Amino acid sequence: MSVIIDYFTQNLFPLILSIGAVLLLFGGTVLIHELGHFLTAKWFGLRIDAFSIGMGPALWKKEINGVVYKISLLPIGGYVALPQMDITGSAFENEDAKDGKLGEIAPWKRIVIAVAGPFMNVVAAFVLAIIVWQVGKPPDPGPGPAVVGYVIENSPAYEAGLREGDTLLKINDDKIHFWDDFRIAGMLNQKLDMLVLRDQELINFYQVPTVVNAYGFRQVPGIGPVEPSLIFLGVHKVFPDTPAEKAGLQAGDKLLSIDGEDVVDSQDFVTKVSESKGEPLAITVQSRNEEDSKVLSLAANWDEELQRWMIGIEFSGEYENVHPTPLSQIRYFSGSIFRTLKAFTRPKEMGLAAKGVGGPVMILSGMHSQVKFHPMQALWFTALININLAIINLLPLIILDGGHIMVALFEIVTGRKPYRRLITSLANLMVVLLLTMMVVLSFKDVLLIRKINKEVAVPEETGTPVPGTVPPDQTE
Repeated sequence: MSVIIDYFTQNLFPLILSIGAVLLLFGGTVLIHELGHFLTAKWFGLRIDAFSIGMGPALWKKEINGVVYKISLLPIGGYVALPQMDITGSAFENEDAKDGKLGEIAPWKRIVIAVAGPFMNVVAAFVLAIIVWQVGKPPDPGPGPAVVGYVIENSPAYEAGLREGDTLLKINDDKIHFWDDFRIAGMLNQKLDMLVLRDQELINFYQVPTVVNAYGFRQVPGIGPVEPSLIFLGVHKVFPDTPAEKAGLQAGDKLLSIDGEDVVDSQDFVTKVSESKGEPLAITVQSRNEEDSKVLSLAANWDEELQRWMIGIEFSGEYENVHPTPLSQIRYFSGSIFRTLKAFTRPKEMGLAAKGVGGPVMILSGMHSQVKFHPMQALWFTALININLAIINLLPLIILDGGHIMVALFEIVTGRKPYRRLITSLANLMVVLLLTMMVVLSFKDVLLIRKINKEVAVPEETGTPVPGTVPPDQTE
């Protein structure tokens, strides 16, 4: 019995809590969006038939004052059923079968109702961003400065001329503000033209190549961002039959110094191991829950695949929290989604952009990873989802809020309603395309997540030991 209790408390209970937190955060994002539509519709006196969190069959529902409130099976969205917002006009024709009568509402009111949902998401994102700013969150290289933290010798980035300390200003004429701007540009292009600032001098690099990584995405190999301020560098995992295991290194050990010199960061550690060229190293470590340190002697092995001297550990660590301002967070969130959307307007980037789009499974999986990692990281990610949801819903597509705005603006400008058959056909087509896209993306997401989980422990050539990313740690 005690074994069952231990298994539940150590495995099932944390999993249930993390899944519950994901549903709460994602459901809250949908709720705040639909609440914007609901409150403005109520303010204008519209008839409201239903308010649903989730799509598909209802798991729970209750009618209150003529409104059916639902929690539905599929956590991929939600809706407020407003027959007077029906842009096809069919709700008015079928009104004889319903109680009461519907009156048409002014186009400007429909615009206000449509905008209210995305507006509420932006407000929610600002509130969450303020909390993250005040409390602080674990560092993440993506929203960090676009400054090169390290360049591996003999890599394509090194051979192109990039060096540690370079500030990335432009890539293919697109301005670079964050490290993720550089990462996204690498994902979308086979070659990059780069403008960097080095020692107050502007330098151009042309046709820097990208390669496809183990997960099928393009990147510039051999280059990484500036590491966050380190509290301590630790050992996340020790690989079997390696110098580290034979010397007695264990997961959870803190790496204090190497050959008498303090460990600055993971790249400093990697450099010292590489420079040893197999000669014995004296590594000072502090074991978990112990105050005293000890010195271990070991010699690195040469890895033929990675062409590096390695001791066989995977890094972890603890870092100082960062406090990004709310405006910088919103700027990062919106910049990422706008850059991705821009890629769909460029023939050279369109194919790679489509390949990099994640679906609902990837969003929920990403949120689950953030929840397990750190609560403030989860709030930060939820703010990002709110901004993405707001921007995507304002796209001028018939079944989105942007479509309602587009139709209402047409009526205001022309003084007449759009051709009904055209609107109905476009709406039906968009529903089919959306459902097909959801299925395809979900299938692709599952395959990618399985691949990530399978390969996450495989040593990689580049990366920084920032917890919460995938893979989470750098190997040495």
